Amino acid sequence: MPIIAVRCLYSFIFLLFSSSLYSNDIFNVKGIILDKTNQEPIAGVNIIIENNDNGTSSDNEGRFSLELKAPSENKLVFTMIGFEDTSVVINQTNYNQTIKVFLNPKAIKMNAIMVHSHKESNQSKAPSSITMVGNKLEKNIISDLATTLSGESGIAIRSSGQATQRPILRGYSGDRFLITSDGFELGDMSNTTADHAVSMEISAADGVEVMRGPETLAYGSNTIAGIINIITPFKNPKKLSSTNYKLLFGHESSNQSNLIGSNVNIPLNDYQLSMSLNNRSANDQSSPIGTLKNTALEKNDLTLSLTRFGERDLITIELKDFSMDYGIPGSPEGHINGVDLALKSQTQKLKYHSDLNLLSFNILDLEQGYVRYGHKEFVKGSNYASVDLRQDIIYFNAMLTSKNLKIGANFQNRDYFTKGFIWTPNTNEIKFSLFGVHTKNLTNKKFQLSGRVEYRSINPSADNTFFSNIDADDVRKRDYLLASFGASAAKNWDNISIYNHLLFTSRAPRIEDLFSDGPHLGTYSYEIGEPNLEQENTIGFENTTSFFGNGHELKLTSYINYSTNFHILQKEGDGYEPGATWIEWGSGSAGWLYKYKLYGKETLIQGFEPSTKLNLKYFSLLANASICRGINLENDKPLAYIPPDLLRIQIEKRVLFLNNTIEGIFVSDQSKLGEFEYPTEGYNLLNYNCSYTFSKNENIHQIIFQVTNILDETYYNHLSKIKMIMPEPGRGINLRYKVNF
Repeated sequence: MPIIAVRCLYSFIFLLFSSSLYSNDIFNVKGIILDKTNQEPIAGVNIIIENNDNGTSSDNEGRFSLELKAPSENKLVFTMIGFEDTSVVINQTNYNQTIKVFLNPKAIKMNAIMVHSHKESNQSKAPSSITMVGNKLEKNIISDLATTLSGESGIAIRSSGQATQRPILRGYSGDRFLITSDGFELGDMSNTTADHAVSMEISAADGVEVMRGPETLAYGSNTIAGIINIITPFKNPKKLSSTNYKLLFGHESSNQSNLIGSNVNIPLNDYQLSMSLNNRSANDQSSPIGTLKNTALEKNDLTLSLTRFGERDLITIELKDFSMDYGIPGSPEGHINGVDLALKSQTQKLKYHSDLNLLSFNILDLEQGYVRYGHKEFVKGSNYASVDLRQDIIYFNAMLTSKNLKIGANFQNRDYFTKGFIWTPNTNEIKFSLFGVHTKNLTNKKFQLSGRVEYRSINPSADNTFFSNIDADDVRKRDYLLASFGASAAKNWDNISIYNHLLFTSRAPRIEDLFSDGPHLGTYSYEIGEPNLEQENTIGFENTTSFFGNGHELKLTSYINYSTNFHILQKEGDGYEPGATWIEWGSGSAGWLYKYKLYGKETLIQGFEPSTKLNLKYFSLLANASICRGINLENDKPLAYIPPDLLRIQIEKRVLFLNNTIEGIFVSDQSKLGEFEYPTEGYNLLNYNCSYTFSKNENIHQIIFQVTNILDETYYNHLSKIKMIMPEPGRGINLRYKVNF
């Protein structure tokens, strides 16, 4: 760890343990908030002390804990969009009891939002944004982040087997959108190529949100497709009066996957110790036509945090260790017997949050983080890593927030190291950013402006690096000045709302885009960068028109994104025959790697995403569709790796104590192909899930049962790197049990 990071760590630890203690004239009220119609816990309920600015919100299990002044009568008000307001009086007769609060649902004309425990900025996410928390997340969790989100509007899956599945947003992959954890990038290499896994365990998340619109520029400059933010239990720690435990067990039949997880929060006066531990192991992926060898995985995710609560601030130190061993299946295009991979990511964070009164700003957030990430690739059966990649990242982030304004700065230093059979040079990358988001409300109108300026310097150390396909003289320091901006406008009437946003984003090439010149075993390719590549600029427009009435909702979203210099890794040839652009590789006479080279192209990506929710007499009907088209304007041909059209229909019905969902997914064939791309046939999937939630002795129990691909359909994912080898999983039965006590 760099010296500067160590010094910052020591400084924050000193602050953490040297601050004064709370006064003792307070007591704690805790409780559980449940939906009166089905007894299920409600996450994100806003709990406010009447005539007081203090408050909190319920967690993923509907629990809350709130400090009040020395015993006297207090009135707690519970509010949540979609439910009627409820109040409870707390006095000397009940302040030391765990209370149960039941909320009655009511019809609404807008999307649910998450309300936090203090005054937040007046955020304005695009209506096409997606939030999965509480029961919606729990009943959809399957295997990984990408599979959990699959079926939502505009989301597809890229993979090289079950271990490497990563979401695709509106046809965009790589780092054209961000995957963040509590608002900051994960720091892994899953945004580079398809063999790099996402370094998180989905069962450890409290929520997942897909954010779109000008607000996203507060997180990065490359957000034309949006942001996927993973909400962890450590995002907004709440002070508890007693120890809280959570246990999770799960099993998936399609790969004989077993999951065990635990979370514990231990209050220690003004401090709180939290720990999350999750383990997932899976055998080789199965399908209707057999088992795909060398796709097993083992995943471990451990997080520790210690928080000190002050009267108007809190400070947290967080340590995370993530490791994953997995395989990529064999292919003549690479290694016949497959490739084994080992991933390890270690993260340290120091976070400071304060409620303040500075000009119009009422919140200050500071964060320092350090990430050490390693990725090794082994030829099957070998103990020696053919490829060894590592990166060390240190970052600092500062942000001031008021009701209508958010401003901040970010600094990041990244050291990228390579060993083994790879010719990308060791490189240092420095990034410095300034950003701001301003929101304005005018009666039934809402406007938002955002901007981000970013300087990025990429400095390779190429003295001892061999290049065979690019000119070594071109491998030099590259500096980029990136400017991005966004604007949105929304207007509401009684039964209709219209939202529009315009985004201009600027993205710098990755290190691999510029300087790669060598084999990439996990993706069956020989990748050649372009050292003279310029930044990628994209201008995008989105419109959503929403209709409401009698508890029903219809949303029509369309978008169009134009890029002048879209970075494409394009195949140079095809076919194992003389004249094709490939090289022999050490997997026998039948082994080879195709060459892929980076180009900048003028492109257009556009799409349409309708969705509806109908609350009918006997059940609820939900439906959404995704239609995406990508065109290379220079040759008037389709872009490669654009997902096929998708329609999802869900019927939700509560029967006795079970919440049931029957889901049909209908996917078209994909014959609009890029160069050297193969078509895939359409398919239809039928899925079912049900959940049962009950509370007993103040504990909340939840059982979730899922059956995926009920008809055991044989189908192929167009965005899979292994679709020519094996179809996707067949029928699967999944069972999860969670208890919070």
